Amino acid sequence: MEQQEQGRVADWGSLAGSASGRSQAGFDMLRPWKVISPNNIYIIYLSVLLFAVYAFARYGFNWIALSTSLIASVPVGFAIAFFETQSQEFRRRHRRNSFWIYLVYRTFRVVVWFMMLFFFIMLLVIWLNVDTYETIFPHSLYDFFATRKLFEFLAIALAVSLFSNFLDELHRKLGRDAIYNLVLGKYHQVKQEERLFLFIDLNDSTDIAEEMGELEYSHFLQDYFYDISEPIARYFGRVYQYVGDEVVVTWPLQKGLRYAVAVRCYFAVQKQIRRYSAYYEKRYGRVPVFKAALHGGTVVVSEVGKYKSEIAYHGDVLNTTARMLGKCHELASDLLVSNWVIGQTTMPAYLKTDDMGVFQLKGKQQEIHIQSVYFHSDKQAKEKRRLRLFRKKGEKQPEQLNL
Repeated sequence: MEQQEQGRVADWGSLAGSASGRSQAGFDMLRPWKVISPNNIYIIYLSVLLFAVYAFARYGFNWIALSTSLIASVPVGFAIAFFETQSQEFRRRHRRNSFWIYLVYRTFRVVVWFMMLFFFIMLLVIWLNVDTYETIFPHSLYDFFATRKLFEFLAIALAVSLFSNFLDELHRKLGRDAIYNLVLGKYHQVKQEERLFLFIDLNDSTDIAEEMGELEYSHFLQDYFYDISEPIARYFGRVYQYVGDEVVVTWPLQKGLRYAVAVRCYFAVQKQIRRYSAYYEKRYGRVPVFKAALHGGTVVVSEVGKYKSEIAYHGDVLNTTARMLGKCHELASDLLVSNWVIGQTTMPAYLKTDDMGVFQLKGKQQEIHIQSVYFHSDKQAKEKRRLRLFRKKGEKQPEQLNL
């Protein structure tokens, strides 16, 4: 079985390499093409707010000043959001810093971006000899540096950026939807929702914990959970909870089914871990390997608890998904998806499915039809067909045949 796992990982690596060779440079077919991460969208709103406050502080409710602030703030916000998205390694390197140290560091970083881009636009306006009467732009460089305008803009940028970054970090730690839902009281009353759930579970976690020790294993989990968070966010998923070495991701049903983002999310997570495989090998001597199960349907959602209250999901969907996850090893599959989900979404060409059959899951009265989803290659497809043939004919197990 160990040889089989190694072969499957090798196939994945060679396939990814060949796929990247066929695609254009820089194009990643395992994640949406986005120049701006959803986590950095707030910077655009921050830019609009910052320039609007600066215009109001100088001229009050003046439509010329406010309109020019809007014209300048949108491209500046997009530029900063783009550069922050492309420098994700910055957050990864500093993720273990204390909350306040990272908050101040990131605020300083964003303010420097604002000052540099504002100065660049100001030079462009002066060079084009544009009339700057009652606009946020000074008449000359001397006018900007010789007055309090520079210090006013810097003070406003620091205040607005610090407050906005504080809220963003709070959302990141507690969950963006969780804060809004608790404040607005969306789930004070029990409700029903249609949602998808993806359970991702680390393989051989008990053996890894015994080998590494508790402290090192905790660092290992911390890195693993951190690294898989970015592709989950890119595919619009929300982490519902962490349970030991398992993470539960959820989507509203229609959002998760559209373009098969919930299915594609799993393979984007795999790609993310492979991206940092050298780091894991050097730091821990192993690369995380995991399995997953995806199912959806109607769940009950409500706010629970008096102290440290949270949004909780209940229902047969979660129990079924957990049982499906337990079938991954038995069916030699990394990702199992219910036929109900497969039937409602259009799978991308680079993903293939194998029909695993209908199963009576432990503790369940109703049977469920399950399919295995995998990254397509001829070698993998043949192996999947052989595994299915063995199960149907009751022949020797794959590990006995050294697959």
